[in-house]
Amino acid sequence: MNKYLVIGGVRSGKSRHAETLANQFAQEQKANVIYVATAEAFDDEMTKRIAHHKDARPDHWQTRESGPKLTNTLAKIDNKAVILIDCLTVWLNNCLYYEEIDWQSEKTLFLEWLQHTQHTVIMVTNEVGFSITPDNPLARQFADEQGWLNQAVAAISNNVMFTIAGIPYELKKD
Repeated sequence: MNKYLVIGGVRSGKSRHAETLANQFAQEQKANVIYVATAEAFDDEMTKRIAHHKDARPDHWQTRESGPKLTNTLAKIDNKAVILIDCLTVWLNNCLYYEEIDWQSEKTLFLEWLQHTQHTVIMVTNEVGFSITPDNPLARQFADEQGWLNQAVAAISNNVMFTIAGIPYELKKD
């Protein structure tokens, strides 16, 4: 099945574009949309962000909250579905935040799942490489890992779109 990566900066319109794609593919395939949320509400600001995203989604979509163990959540989806993962950046952050999570293992499991799944998968991620090099080791590790994750996912994806100012640009189309 098709794999789509929608990449962009903060508030670039990437989630909205991914949701539009999910609706379109669900109608075409006569399938349900399963929204896999990676964010966790660690503070009031994040709680508000999550609420904003929930309010924007159609009520009939199923939501699965994954936390850092994203692939475990994805592996439990066995019915035909369009899967929207929002977002890979927050997932990476959560994996680096939790010391007991082995990021490289989680990343490998996810990439293997992505290569073999028969679902249509739409993934949202941030482009973090347009900024300066961060001034601390954890932030540098995050930026490096995000760049490497985005490259690996883009290589597997059939389609890659970049969003800026609410406008999607096609970077890769198979």
